[in-house]
Amino acid sequence: MLIQLLVSIGCLFLLLVALTLFFIRHQSKVPYYRMTQAQCVTLLDKAIKGVLPEHEWNAFLGMSVRDDGAVDALREQCLLIDESGVKGMYSVNGRSCVLFNKKGVSQLEKLLDEWQHKSNYLI
Repeated sequence: MLIQLLVSIGCLFLLLVALTLFFIRHQSKVPYYRMTQAQCVTLLDKAIKGVLPEHEWNAFLGMSVRDDGAVDALREQCLLIDESGVKGMYSVNGRSCVLFNKKGVSQLEKLLDEWQHKSNYLI
């Protein structure tokens, strides 16, 4: 009887170890997005023209950047612009777009100029 109990406990232990290893190996990773410099230029251009959808802006601001320090620095600068340079939202063809005030547009234009030169240099 004692042997059956020990075998049962051993089997349970091995099952728990196997399940733990399975979940560690197949755990879901935190999603993150990769943006190229050309995509950053497009995003800034849309923002200046007033046709940047709200969901694109918020996805960019909230994304996790792991592989490109320059894109992360741009995201942080855009976070600052979002705090002081957003006038509100308005609808363009049924889509909610971000509207920037003059100061925000000016800051975005400076960033766009800088990033256009970066992307032209890399091509």
